[in-house]
Amino acid sequence: MLKYLVVYASETGNTKKIADEIFYAIPSDSKEEINVRTWNGRHDAETYFIGYWVNRGTCSLEIIDLITSLHKKNVAFFGTCGLGNDHEYYKQMEQIGTLWLPDDNRFLGSYFCQGSMPYQVRERYEQLRGKCDDAQLDRMIAVFDEGQRHPDKQDLLKANVFTDTAIRKIPAVDEFSKLRDII
Repeated sequence: MLKYLVVYASETGNTKKIADEIFYAIPSDSKEEINVRTWNGRHDAETYFIGYWVNRGTCSLEIIDLITSLHKKNVAFFGTCGLGNDHEYYKQMEQIGTLWLPDDNRFLGSYFCQGSMPYQVRERYEQLRGKCDDAQLDRMIAVFDEGQRHPDKQDLLKANVFTDTAIRKIPAVDEFSKLRDII
């Protein structure tokens, strides 16, 4: 069994960038980074960093399958969302993941940041001009345009700090393993 497993879903490459940073920040040789599509339940670890991109306010079924299958593990979430850069929205994205996480796991926290979206999204926004609130459309386009620069170096630095913080939450003496055996 590995000590750490970084598993991610990434359609545009944003979440993979964060996954790569988290993987490199983990101070262990007993680690692996994989796309969730190759996970297939064959990989196991004590600690999971699970990454997902937010699509219409949720994560993919593959990620949900992974999260629901975990028991007695240390788990942290990370990800990207195009309509992000809002702490409250990021907390909602964390809650989406924790809804699926069985109670016998230790949740280590989450890190989400803004990510870029495909240009077709901006084109769809532009096509809505005159059909809905243009001021709201302008705000959505501004968020889209800002997202094109993310994840940036600052986002990656925050992912690195998040990784260190999450790892520090894991008991040094394997107290959690003792608790797992009692449960």
